[in-house]
Amino acid sequence: MVLSKRYYKLSANSILESVIALTIISVCLYFAVLIFASVYTPKTSAKFYGTQNKVNELFYLSELESDSISGENENLLIEEETVNDNLKKISVEYKDSTHFKFEESFYVQNP
Repeated sequence: MVLSKRYYKLSANSILESVIALTIISVCLYFAVLIFASVYTPKTSAKFYGTQNKVNELFYLSELESDSISGENENLLIEEETVNDNLKKISVEYKDSTHFKFEESFYVQNP
């Protein structure tokens, strides 16, 4: 009986230290999850950058050879809008296979 009392005797300080340690660990894990979630958003994925590069490529192709991409893709929409006499706005909207819509606007000076 004396032997079992020695093994089950816990002081209040060790329980309090354990609670404080678990609280600190929980707060650290919370901040780690917040940082992880803010870094891995759809705007930072490789797919986003791939679609952005595709839109930029289509814009430059439309500037070089405007007739070659006009009927190429039903997921592509190119709109031109005149802002003033010397400036026009070209909006390129592209939907990929997962229907992720990416829109980019370019401002070009009229020749």
